[in-house]
Amino acid sequence: MARNTSGSHTSATDARARARQIQEEQRRKDSRRRTGVIWGSVLAVVLVIGLVVAFVLNRNGDDAAAAGPIPAVANEQGGIELTSATDLAEGAGEREVDPSKIEVPKQAASSQPETLPNTEARGDGEPTRIVLYEDFNCVHCADFESTNGDQIEQWLEQGEVTVEYRMVDYLSAPNNQNYSARAANAAYCVADQKPEAYNGFVSALFAAYDEHQGKGLDNAALTQLAQEHGADIASCVEDGTFRSAVEYTTRQARAAGVAGTPTVFVDGKNWALDGEDKTFIDWAGAKIAG
Repeated sequence: MARNTSGSHTSATDARARARQIQEEQRRKDSRRRTGVIWGSVLAVVLVIGLVVAFVLNRNGDDAAAAGPIPAVANEQGGIELTSATDLAEGAGEREVDPSKIEVPKQAASSQPETLPNTEARGDGEPTRIVLYEDFNCVHCADFESTNGDQIEQWLEQGEVTVEYRMVDYLSAPNNQNYSARAANAAYCVADQKPEAYNGFVSALFAAYDEHQGKGLDNAALTQLAQEHGADIASCVEDGTFRSAVEYTTRQARAAGVAGTPTVFVDGKNWALDGEDKTFIDWAGAKIAG
């Protein structure tokens, strides 16, 4: 009896065709997967490069490095000096500053400075001079202010000290939208527009650290905080009016060897070196008592 082989031959042909189809589909899937991985890697690299570029541009960009105004009440170091809780010392006057002209060592300082410009005692009978290098996004600065702020305020009210804030931008980053620079700019805005509110505004910015925990406040919150202290700085904040001044003060600090914040000087002595085994209040209090 003759065998019918046409059906089995057709089935084998269909099986082989189906196998080839499956293999081809698998090759296409593998190709798409490889392409996806490659493009995913490319996009990841582009994203990282973009973040780095954004950080560099925002942290040290042309706008921040360009010459710009600084409040008249700021001194030659960019500091704002309190002579009481509501009064500021006379500054260096209205002028423009050019951060790009300040040479900063390529190798950052790694030790505490023994001396800094214009921090020394003024003379017999003059108030003790406290100079603070701080960053509004520095947790240790916020802790320093929380621990010592009330006593410093009391010394100010009693006329025993002057307190100078040299606010620097050491901790700006994309993840906090360059908060250190924006907050320091806002503080300059308040000093310029409502000097009597400066001390309270600075204290409020440091107190806000517990809330934002290093993420910073947005511009609306900075403006609102200033309004609560009687200062309207909306346009100054949005325009970044004193961002060049912030960069100027920051470069002055780096050029002088300020490696970190807070760096605290009293009558020309560095607390970290001269009073490292004492609390700030005990150490500074002894100098004030004379």
